[in-house]
Amino acid sequence: MKAFRGFLTLSLCLLLGCGPNTPGHQTNLPDYNTPARSKGKRIKAQLTPGMEAAKKAHDTGHFREAIRLYNRELADEEAKHAPSWVQLSYLHSELGVTLVSSGQYNKALEHHRKSLVITLKQLGPEHPDVATRYNNIGLVHHLIGEYDKAQGNYQKSLAINLKQFGPEHSQVALSFNNIGGVHLQMGEYDKALERFQKALAIQLNQLGPKHHDVAQSFNNIGGVHLQMGEYDMALEQYQKTLAIFLEKLDPEHPRVATCYGNLALTYTAKKDLPKAKEHLGKAHVIFLKKLGPSHPKTKAIKAELDKLKE
Repeated sequence: MKAFRGFLTLSLCLLLGCGPNTPGHQTNLPDYNTPARSKGKRIKAQLTPGMEAAKKAHDTGHFREAIRLYNRELADEEAKHAPSWVQLSYLHSELGVTLVSSGQYNKALEHHRKSLVITLKQLGPEHPDVATRYNNIGLVHHLIGEYDKAQGNYQKSLAINLKQFGPEHSQVALSFNNIGGVHLQMGEYDKALERFQKALAIQLNQLGPKHHDVAQSFNNIGGVHLQMGEYDMALEQYQKTLAIFLEKLDPEHPRVATCYGNLALTYTAKKDLPKAKEHLGKAHVIFLKKLGPSHPKTKAIKAELDKLKE
């Protein structure tokens, strides 16, 4: 079996409305009023027009605009005489999510840590929002190749979600997907496939066959087959992913581009260079428009295109 190094991944599940890192990280944050320790109940921020606009910008792939809007909202909240910890935690988290999407991982980690510090203080160590923040910080470590730190945070998130929701919840599935992603990166393909299949089974049961989280799991399973040299099986999974995203997302969303990139990678492995160039071209157009020429994914696609032209 051939290990084929992929240049694109969807195998990381970022949980919007949250942030992450370790409770030992200290930040200069204001003190707040009585902690709201309602067990298992999600804490919801009050969405302002600016926050809604930022979320829309993120969801449509306009990450730079989303970052600008979230930064403005965060500055406005911090300037208040009595800032809301709920609003600050949410804004740091969403800003971290968007910075990850734009490839600014160190800045994302900073905001996820601030969100976690606030959330731990206010809600305690076993709240679902804390689990989400551990997940998101694990994702940043995952993206920069710090797999032990990533796995540690993912496991913390999984433990909380299992306790709060039970083994058949969609949040548990997201944890399995991310843990599987680390196994995949480390070449532990059997462990990765086991986690991804657990996630898919939960998601199909809880969310139905057309949900974007289901698409995520199809993609992840495709990644394992690709690494194992099972190219036809990889294509089948990637095509399922693309079909769902094309139905649910803007056709120029970066996630759609990532699907094209993974299909191209598989066609390259199969020596079908015309199809590889076709899909790489589609991915490059979207990434260039949505992320700009300096984003890591845009650069990766461009490098692959250049190789095929040689």
